[in-house]
Amino acid sequence: MITLYHAPGSCSLAVKAALALTGLEHEVKVIDAQSGEQFAPEFVKINPLSKVPALIVDGDIITEGAAILQYLSEVAPAAKLLPEVGTMDRAQALKWMMFVYSNVHPHFARAFVPARYGNDEADVKEKAESSLHDLFSIINDQLADNDYLAGSVLSIADLYLGVAIHWQMIMKDSLTEKYTNVANYLQRLLDHPVIGQVYKSELS
Repeated sequence: MITLYHAPGSCSLAVKAALALTGLEHEVKVIDAQSGEQFAPEFVKINPLSKVPALIVDGDIITEGAAILQYLSEVAPAAKLLPEVGTMDRAQALKWMMFVYSNVHPHFARAFVPARYGNDEADVKEKAESSLHDLFSIINDQLADNDYLAGSVLSIADLYLGVAIHWQMIMKDSLTEKYTNVANYLQRLLDHPVIGQVYKSELS
């Protein structure tokens, strides 16, 4: 049995979307991050970092969204969330997933809670937004000739990026207004018959 610990609107939504695509039997346990439920002793035992997502598979715990997404792609290969092992297509998909997790996500964290990263909150937030625009300029260029982040086929890299784009509401300048390819890409994800519904249920 698979159990996903998920906070609505957070990065764990990418895992929720992946589970919908795989069709794997699972249950979702909602963590109320607004009330601080992620710091409750019961959840800290699951993830000492007090972060979602966390996945429990037959008693084993997996944390870190990138690891969870790759695991789901491997146990449900028919969903084709990643290209075949050993191919350049797979390497590119993993590269873009890591680009989003290692670069985009940390700057959104600074934009959302600047007090956690420095005393001058306005400066922290301003620098985070500037860095995000630099990153989304690269993403926008990548999407100029590609329907999805790693090419013509949707992958786990897209599942997380689709969530991250929605976090633009914290930013002064809209990503989808500034970057046409990003806006068109987001619409493609929202039009997807499976993950579009997952996103719309929490991010509309």
